[in-house]
Amino acid sequence: MDHARFLNSLASKPFVILTGNSGTGKTKLAEIFARWICGNDSLDYALVPVGSDWSDNRSVLGFVNHLQKASAAPDSPPVYQSTPILNLILRAEEHPHKPHFLILDEMNLSHVERYFADFLSAMESQSGELLLHTVGQGATRLPTEAGGEPKVEGKVCLPDNLFVIGTVNVDETTYMFSPKVLDRANVLEFRTGIGGLEDFFDAGSSRVSDVTPADPSFGAGFLALSRNARGGTLPEIPSLDEVQAALKDVFQIMEAERLEFGFRTVNEILRYLRVDYAVAESQEGWNWHPVFDDQILQKILPKLNGSKRRLEGLLVKLAWYCEEATVPPKGAKVPERFQTNPVKPVDSAVFRRSYEKLCAMVDVVRRDQFVSFIQ
Repeated sequence: MDHARFLNSLASKPFVILTGNSGTGKTKLAEIFARWICGNDSLDYALVPVGSDWSDNRSVLGFVNHLQKASAAPDSPPVYQSTPILNLILRAEEHPHKPHFLILDEMNLSHVERYFADFLSAMESQSGELLLHTVGQGATRLPTEAGGEPKVEGKVCLPDNLFVIGTVNVDETTYMFSPKVLDRANVLEFRTGIGGLEDFFDAGSSRVSDVTPADPSFGAGFLALSRNARGGTLPEIPSLDEVQAALKDVFQIMEAERLEFGFRTVNEILRYLRVDYAVAESQEGWNWHPVFDDQILQKILPKLNGSKRRLEGLLVKLAWYCEEATVPPKGAKVPERFQTNPVKPVDSAVFRRSYEKLCAMVDVVRRDQFVSFIQ
């Protein structure tokens, strides 16, 4: 996977999902990146395995433990049972000038919408508030242990310096993501090709252990880039009219099948392009086509899953569009290369990554009668 896409995705929206076969390095990439920015022994990141029993937000945000009192006093408030995730949120709140990273390993081992719903809503709300407790109508601070310092207020704001990276494996033990989750993330897919396997053999038994931390200025610069991107202060991209026209084209194709995307997707695609343009080595030679290709692949296609009857025609139209960057004319005959099984892709597609993924999805839906981007 292109590491630039990972960085751009995190900078433009602090929620990234890494999907792919088990053992392809998703968790390792996230952990190494966090250790690189924060330091190997830092408390500014947390790797948290998601449990299959996470049926509500208590494993994420904790809960009031009424069985344990803060002190022996008769009117003592209860203790707040914290979690590694809440501890990281509170630490990020205390250190607003440093990026913090939450890595949720095997994020779909339980229903994401059940344990992460509050997080998803806070990401999109202006206040970004997370409700923790209502003791004393939320005005009482609670300690996280008996005799400890009272520090857990009734509400906490989701810090803008907290970045969430979720890893996903898809098998019979996991759950599919809903459009609500996918709509709020960039989805990056890991695939192991023959080249990657050869590199693994060449590496022998060597393993990545401690990494040399980046200069602190990199973390500060990354955080400033992300805040500027979300605040709308990055410079506008060249050829904006062409990009908007391309978005309209893709929307038109999706709308015909009643699978159109919303304003959030449009805004986040444009934000991603601005981030890529802002960090480009040469802005004069910057080309929007491969960057827009990234966003078709990461923001639009991940929500596609369904039956052959539902999706085959749409997948073919999208592949045709990604090949030529023009909307297929109404009533036009589908080119023969899309009628073969398997599809015979060309090498000159304008939006190459998305085109190759779509051709593969067409082959799968014809073979299995069902297809999902995340599989």
